[in-house]
Amino acid sequence: MLSISEQEFLSFFPGKEHLWHLLNTKPKNKEELIKKYLPSKLWRLNNIYKIIDKVGDPCTFKMNRAQFYVYSKHLIHPRLIVLKSRQQGISTLWLVSYSDDAIFYSNFNNGLMAQDREAASLLLERTKYLWDNFSPDIAKVIGRRLVKDNATELGFNNNSSLFIRTSFRSATLHRLHVSELGKIANKYPDRAKEVRTGTLQALAAGNTGIIESTAEGANIFKTMWDQAEIHAASNTLAAKDFLPVFLPWLDDPDCVEFEPQNISQLAKEYFLELERKTGRQLTTHQKNFWVVQERELEGDIHQEYPATPLEAFSAAKDGTYWARKYLEQVVRRGHIIEGLYEEALDVYGVMDLGRNDYMVLTFFQVWRDSIRVIHEYHNTGEGLKHYAQYIIKTTMERGWSLKEIGLPHDGVVVDLSEENYRTRQEILYDYGITNTVILSKQSVQSGIELVREAMPYLYFDITCTYIDLCMLGYTKEWNDTLHIWRDTPKRTVHSHGADTVRYMVQYCHSDLGFEFPKLKIKSRGQDASVVDGVSI
Repeated sequence: MLSISEQEFLSFFPGKEHLWHLLNTKPKNKEELIKKYLPSKLWRLNNIYKIIDKVGDPCTFKMNRAQFYVYSKHLIHPRLIVLKSRQQGISTLWLVSYSDDAIFYSNFNNGLMAQDREAASLLLERTKYLWDNFSPDIAKVIGRRLVKDNATELGFNNNSSLFIRTSFRSATLHRLHVSELGKIANKYPDRAKEVRTGTLQALAAGNTGIIESTAEGANIFKTMWDQAEIHAASNTLAAKDFLPVFLPWLDDPDCVEFEPQNISQLAKEYFLELERKTGRQLTTHQKNFWVVQERELEGDIHQEYPATPLEAFSAAKDGTYWARKYLEQVVRRGHIIEGLYEEALDVYGVMDLGRNDYMVLTFFQVWRDSIRVIHEYHNTGEGLKHYAQYIIKTTMERGWSLKEIGLPHDGVVVDLSEENYRTRQEILYDYGITNTVILSKQSVQSGIELVREAMPYLYFDITCTYIDLCMLGYTKEWNDTLHIWRDTPKRTVHSHGADTVRYMVQYCHSDLGFEFPKLKIKSRGQDASVVDGVSI
């Protein structure tokens, strides 16, 4: 029995009433099977392949609603990028579909790309299960037999193959499926880049290519999704572009819970806002499901079960230091504000001192129990003179009262590239930045923990988009051997801005007298509490 109604099927496949009839009948004899049923790929996909279902039982593969929907989209445009909630069966759909292509069509190279060797091994097992349980009678009718069976390939006597790999740079493909690109991007960013520069280049324009993943924060998968949305909205999709397909948990009929749940006030507010945004009415059983999943997943609920693309990508990704707290205690509490700068308050700055690398300036103000990031600047390949000039120019143009610039402890290290062996602090002084202070040396881990404690008290101007990405993208190193996250920051474009946030919080805590978890500002001549007109 099919999982969708005739009306819904025809909304996916308009004008295909004959296919609906075919899918709901069985061949009367062998001749009818050969002439009428086997030529239909959609019928084959729903009748002749055996898989292991979610609970571990063998069964005949039948497409669910999400699979029908995604399959119909690939008939409209050959390349899809699929953003999904959990357990929609999209990987299984293309595993079965590409296996069918290899079995029934000649001279087809079908590529299934896994995120790592372990995933590739599991994918190979599932592929072999399909063939091992394929009907010998149908195999005999079409004259199909397996001629190659190894750790990366199943090859058939029609010169078609199924390849299971972690990269396809050197291959020529007619079909490609990339599973969990978001996870690949987080753990293996070089491999994710290889998907674009290598694997996708092995797939000719017009051939089927599917990239699917749950969201994993701001990475190459999000970049590709954003690009796809832009091209789709402007009707400029070329053959090599991707059509975006979103699968929310709201459309999954399995996302229901019949056991009554206590729904908190916070959850009620979320449901009301979700209904307002989506124009949909949630059922009691859907609300129960979300409450149960949120209890288990906590901050990961929006990543694993997103209701909108924006919600999906606002979730924290695995391995990050601050993303979850940042989303919960800054973004969702409305701490990102337009026009955050207050004329009545002093401005402070901190600086990450790179060399021919990203160098970052972060400017902030303090007010009662808040640290307010009002401006950012970052560049690469420039010397200290450039940044000194930027500080002076920006301070003058904006009319800031710039109190001090905090420098990390290596600000007093002698810069051997400079004449007279001056320290970086001395170089900045000679360029006109005379109000610097050297921060005491603090371990990176202590600084990371201090930022976590300060998170409820951090506010960011809406223009600070780079720092926003740094708060979300500051991540740990991945140990490819042990398959665990090391508790060591990974040096990326985001780590430099994250360093300035550490310096900023350390500066406020040690020099300006902030105390956590309850923040207090010591008097600095003029008590901040007497300044009028300041609001958050």
